[in-house]
Amino acid sequence: MNIRELIESRAAATPEKIYLYFEDQKITYENFNRQINRAANAFTKLGIGKADHFAVMLPNSPEFLYSWFGLNKIGAVQVPLNTNLSSPELQYILEHSEAKGIVIHKSYLPVLTGIHPVPPHLKSVIVVGDEDHSASKTLHYHDIIANASDELPPVSIAEDDPAVIIYTSGTTGNPKGVQLSHRCWMLTGESWTYMIDARAEDRIMTSNPLFHANAEAYSTIGSLVAGASLILLPKFSRSQILEQAREYHSTILVSVMAAMPMIWSRPNQPNDAENPIRLIMAGGVPSEYYGEFQKRFGGEVVTIYSLTEAMFAIMAPREGARTRKPTPGVGVAMEHPDPSIVNEVKIVDESGKEAPRGDHGQIIIKNPAVMIGYFKDPEKTAETKREGWIYTGDIGYQDEEGYFYFVGRSKELLRRRGELISPAQIESVLLSHPKVLDGTVIGVPTNLGTGEEEVKAYVIPRPGEKLNPEELVSWCEKHLADFKVPRYIEFRTDFPRTPKGSVQKNVLKSEKKDLTVDCYDRLKQ
Repeated sequence: MNIRELIESRAAATPEKIYLYFEDQKITYENFNRQINRAANAFTKLGIGKADHFAVMLPNSPEFLYSWFGLNKIGAVQVPLNTNLSSPELQYILEHSEAKGIVIHKSYLPVLTGIHPVPPHLKSVIVVGDEDHSASKTLHYHDIIANASDELPPVSIAEDDPAVIIYTSGTTGNPKGVQLSHRCWMLTGESWTYMIDARAEDRIMTSNPLFHANAEAYSTIGSLVAGASLILLPKFSRSQILEQAREYHSTILVSVMAAMPMIWSRPNQPNDAENPIRLIMAGGVPSEYYGEFQKRFGGEVVTIYSLTEAMFAIMAPREGARTRKPTPGVGVAMEHPDPSIVNEVKIVDESGKEAPRGDHGQIIIKNPAVMIGYFKDPEKTAETKREGWIYTGDIGYQDEEGYFYFVGRSKELLRRRGELISPAQIESVLLSHPKVLDGTVIGVPTNLGTGEEEVKAYVIPRPGEKLNPEELVSWCEKHLADFKVPRYIEFRTDFPRTPKGSVQKNVLKSEKKDLTVDCYDRLKQ
């Protein structure tokens, strides 16, 4: 089954059931399918067809879903874009992806108009939320779907056809485009619903951004697989999340690890547990209050480990099958309801041999739902995908009972606000400043206990140049998404280096116990 068949089968089976709750909108399965068809026909009229790439830069909204599925229904490939991208970052992805157009919210238009030159493949710009028809060379979403038919001609779509290219940070500085097929999203959604026993009566709520694989594969495809309802929140709100669960009668909350300490830090209320949530899926809750978290809020916490290249990965075991363990335990290899769909997860040593239980090693994953490969990057694909195995670069171990534990991410990447960040990309921006001689970036652990980090930059100014941290921050803000802009800046005259001249980041990290002292903190200015 492909994504189009999934949507159409659900619309035929329960046409009057509410599928999507968004703010005050309630959209039935049938109307959801018809709106998707209108978008699909509008794309077709613009000349978009099978295998064409089309970017989507929208906040969480029905229009995002209509655009995504409208593209997939005609065999086109969705390229979801992080809404925090800067103009240079957006330009790179639009050029690299060969996107023939973009659906973009009006609030992000300044980022798009800041691109020079316009990528040659980009022919169509469709604006959502802009009622000003005076802007030249743009189309308006609601105009182009207003007269579009809600009946869609058949299109031949194979399970192995690409459905999406999601750009994720890499160690080279430039993002890599992860190609994922219809089969990948379908198998992942089917496995996820099986692991959490999601049912048609469930209401799955998330504020995770749709431009991430998490919200697409789990909450959205998962809710469609289960025939459930999706509650899509525009953004996460610590102060409102329980109230929203009560308002929409949510039974499953899908969040991210970074949100768990924020929810825990809410002022205690006597009715905290009086909510309909039976299950909370996130990266995990810090072990020091794992049990208390579940008692306080009532919902059982289900942990998960995955990456864009392998969303069908590791998850807390099915209820009753095995004991669920707190973080850093993340679970077992995800299962699929079809026993012929096999998911293998191993811990391997540096030689590639499976490590003994308890020993640390690299997490590798193999199943029919891993990525096709990195778009236009066969070298990186070959490094990451070997004989069907995805080499994650992340470190973990397996206990005697077979439970997997996550120890740390790949050395090059750091995580901030739930986003993976490439230090090399930030370093490239720092080095482009005319007053900077050299620079390097590390992650500084936060006190949240979730593996989250803040970005710290070490900078050597050019001889004779006067450089202040505010100037560097301003420079970074022009070239990077906000979550990538360094919080801490420390000026140096030299760096510890290896014999080959590489900066020894491990030495920088061990120079002092608290890496946040004696340096500039942009959040305290």
